[in-house]
Amino acid sequence: MVTNSQERRSERLEVRVPPSLHNRVSQAAALRGQTVAAFVTAAVQDAAQRAMDDAEVTRLNRDEFAEVMRAIDGEREPNSALAAAVARHRAITGHV
Repeated sequence: MVTNSQERRSERLEVRVPPSLHNRVSQAAALRGQTVAAFVTAAVQDAAQRAMDDAEVTRLNRDEFAEVMRAIDGEREPNSALAAAVARHRAITGHV
């Protein structure tokens, strides 16, 4: 795996921001002892990772979670597609 320090920096991102945001970012970078470029790069990496992580997770409130659990735990009759698939499986394999 290539780490950030090993990866060659060849791509460029450019963005126009209001002077007030530029000043705020510059101050924040200085407080962290970083250049503006390093500060922005770290912030963008964090935001990108959070966005990707959020896309992988489904969040439910208590009521939604309870509804999902009832659906999983509840016994239900198989629908016609499932019944047909089981019948085909039994016919092919000879299992009853």
